[in-house]
Amino acid sequence: MTQLIIKSKTAAWVLSQSSNLLLQSTDFDTTPWVATTATLTGGQTDPTLGTDAFNVLATANNATVLQPITLTDGNNNRVFSIYIKRITGTGAISITSPDGSFVVTAITGTWTRYNATAAVGDSTVSIGVKLAVNTDEIAIYAAQYENGITPTTYSGTTSTPYTTTQIVDADYPANTCRGVVFLDGRFFVMNRIGEIYQSALEDALTWAALDFISSQIDSSDGVYLTKMNNYVVAIKQRGIEFFYDAANPTGSILSPVSNAYLEMGCASENSVQTVGSYVVFLAQTSDGFGRSIQALSGTTAVPISTPNVEKILDQDDLAAVSSWTAKVGSHLLYGLTLGTIENTLVFDFSTKQWSIFTSLVISGSTFAGSILSGVLTFPSGEIVEDDIFQITGGSASVNGFHVATNCTDTTCRLQTTVTDYDGPVTIQLYTEGVFPVVASTRSGGRQYMQDATSGALYEFSQTAYTDTSAAIAARIRTPKLDGGDARRKTMGSAEVIGDKIDSVLSLRYTDDDYQTYSTFRPVQLGVERSRVRRLGDYSRRSFELLHLKNYLFRVEALEVN
Repeated sequence: MTQLIIKSKTAAWVLSQSSNLLLQSTDFDTTPWVATTATLTGGQTDPTLGTDAFNVLATANNATVLQPITLTDGNNNRVFSIYIKRITGTGAISITSPDGSFVVTAITGTWTRYNATAAVGDSTVSIGVKLAVNTDEIAIYAAQYENGITPTTYSGTTSTPYTTTQIVDADYPANTCRGVVFLDGRFFVMNRIGEIYQSALEDALTWAALDFISSQIDSSDGVYLTKMNNYVVAIKQRGIEFFYDAANPTGSILSPVSNAYLEMGCASENSVQTVGSYVVFLAQTSDGFGRSIQALSGTTAVPISTPNVEKILDQDDLAAVSSWTAKVGSHLLYGLTLGTIENTLVFDFSTKQWSIFTSLVISGSTFAGSILSGVLTFPSGEIVEDDIFQITGGSASVNGFHVATNCTDTTCRLQTTVTDYDGPVTIQLYTEGVFPVVASTRSGGRQYMQDATSGALYEFSQTAYTDTSAAIAARIRTPKLDGGDARRKTMGSAEVIGDKIDSVLSLRYTDDDYQTYSTFRPVQLGVERSRVRRLGDYSRRSFELLHLKNYLFRVEALEVN
């Protein structure tokens, strides 16, 4: 039984997770149980003298009562157990092995808990019982499927393996901060004035009025309670305090680590995330200014934000902050969304680089257009230079996402070398909007992200190169290149160094500090030399690369000549 505290600022619940992987573990006439050529009759006397058992009458040979289970946690020893007694008949009765195969079992007329064990990896198996002979009848009760080699105490489930119980103890603190810590058999929470309360030992439902410790050094409001190694960490508005289990016989078991105080605070409780071995948060100096992103490791905080990132942090009023973490392939990510300025900053702990995440969103309604020799014609003024749009209704070579280039009031050129389609198409404009993720979690080796508006769950995968409804706009801007001086220079070519894929990249440049840009030019990524030529003269130049296609896009460098 695993217990976690689910809490708001004014109430808390204990979430209990059953070790039993079966659902409706006693209600065999309820989905997901499936009875095949068998009649079930509930309300029968069970081994505890209650009335929760079911009789199973075979109406044909090889009657079964089974429940499918999908396993996603890797190879494990597993055990299936169920109480059975024979009512009538002498035919063979089988229970399933944890791998779904049937094991003939000698069933008596006395309630007995039978079990079978096997090692099973990721798969979908059907678990239950089988009666080999028509008209035989048995009684069944309390099915359980769990990890291990021997059955543990039966843990009943209904439509979910989870149950919640509200903490109603009057001594549970009111108006708590975010964050809950489990340490040495106790749960810890912190209220807004920085008092850290503890539960009873191995009992999240029981709390005592005097079992708390107050802040020792910093008097500012509490923001978040977390754990770092064996320390309970109180993150506050103006400082960070550390506590350890001193096994005090009365009051709180915690005592302060007096020499580990950090004179910085947290600017937003919604920014705090545990990322690998770090606790990452939006920090502010003790005077409430100087925002940065800090990674707490042990009793030391290390800044991971850059000056440019910190300029963005200072622009937001922090009225709508959210954060998330993700582990995708070798990349460990921390994401912070500043809702007021609609900006999502993402730090990659693997590459130590910051990026901005966006999501393409529909802009306006669809409209009709046509293609002739690679030129798209559309109603006057509908598309302007650098717009992102999607084409449907054409051929495979033109359908998909494009960036508008070489525009007139009614035409633009498609960035494709294939012009095998001439005819009508449907056009939908898109804009880059805020990255919509508000929370994330991992389960079964998969990374899930939750939509901030709809609550929908999406899988964050390194093998998917589009979002649910649009392309992923991968945009790269380089620093300004000047060769070490301000003299005028001539650039013969720019070559994209990266994976060779059957896709096209859009490239443009700016020579006036990002105020204006050249027209996007296509770069074919599948040819031997993915480059553009005749780039003219410049003093200081920055490039922008934009990729919109459904391909794995990886770039190592931009080589200029």
